[in-house]
Amino acid sequence: MYLETRGGPASISTIDNSLSTGSTSDSLNKLNFSGTKSGQFTAGWTLPRGRGQYLLTYTGVADGTFELDATGMQKSYQNSDGTGGTKTIGFELPWWQVTVRDGQLTTTKTPPVWNSFYDQLENGGNSNGEPDPNEIRYPTPTVNLSATVPKSLGNRVQTWDLCYRREFGGVKIRSRWTAGIRYLTFDGAIATPAWVTGTSSTGGFGYTDGTQLDLILMQQKTSGFGPVGSGEIQFNFFRQRLTLYALVQAALILESLETDSGTFTFLSRSTTVDGYFVGAGRIQNNVSKSTWNTTFEAGVRVKLLEGFHLIVDWNTTGYLDTMLIPTDLSIPDNASQVDTLGTTARFISRDFVVSSINLGLSFQF
Repeated sequence: MYLETRGGPASISTIDNSLSTGSTSDSLNKLNFSGTKSGQFTAGWTLPRGRGQYLLTYTGVADGTFELDATGMQKSYQNSDGTGGTKTIGFELPWWQVTVRDGQLTTTKTPPVWNSFYDQLENGGNSNGEPDPNEIRYPTPTVNLSATVPKSLGNRVQTWDLCYRREFGGVKIRSRWTAGIRYLTFDGAIATPAWVTGTSSTGGFGYTDGTQLDLILMQQKTSGFGPVGSGEIQFNFFRQRLTLYALVQAALILESLETDSGTFTFLSRSTTVDGYFVGAGRIQNNVSKSTWNTTFEAGVRVKLLEGFHLIVDWNTTGYLDTMLIPTDLSIPDNASQVDTLGTTARFISRDFVVSSINLGLSFQF
């Protein structure tokens, strides 16, 4: 009988979930996690006379507290030369800032301002009668709010590997390989700030700041299976009491990916009065595709007793194309388009990359 368990802290690479709404508005979003944990448990049977092992390995990764940084960009500015209102320009400017830290959301709206009489010649500007990026000012925040949000988005990756493993080589340098099948699941959510108005909306209006308009929460569900294999090289010292090793692993997974925003609020211009129509939107998608899980691991094994080892390792695994995230969102521009067009989106798959440091024990008895 063979048993092995290990676990430790992990980190998840930054997830870029930026989202465009039409040709005039973008939300530049970055999602990070802290306090992520990973664990692994292996149970199996060792065949006599060095004929290998049959192993079942479970690996789990759970995200921790999420951290969000988002900037709402729009091709418009606030006019201050006496004519008032907002005007459209050919480049994007930041209007909104949204941050989430330790369950606390903070949102700030600071309108970009340009005055044709005073700002043209400031900061090395010119007098061409059009605003340039270095002529824009951000004098006064008009919104500064905070709210409490859940600390975790509940993202979980789990894999089950059923493999055959066998060793070969000499005393100083040995190798081993595995071959088998993997089953993978991924569940969770991705918090996604966005502009939820059509392209003719008033400048700076209709951003999901998390207080007045809720963030879009893209629920994720992925599952798949496929062949998995690995190769490992070992360098043994002190009569195999100390072993340094490096391992590479790859799995080709046939995946089914699903994502769903649930119902969210959007705003379209009314066709009868000077105002906005409030609508209920929803975007969703499902995709079936083949993708890869790739792993590199390096570590050390110390023989404490015969058949009893201490393991310390560093591991990085890329669960490639595991999430479906919207990149372009289409909102009805006016109330008459709500029934005919609705809310739609274009999606892209993203990777879930995890790095961890693990401490573990193995038993052979």
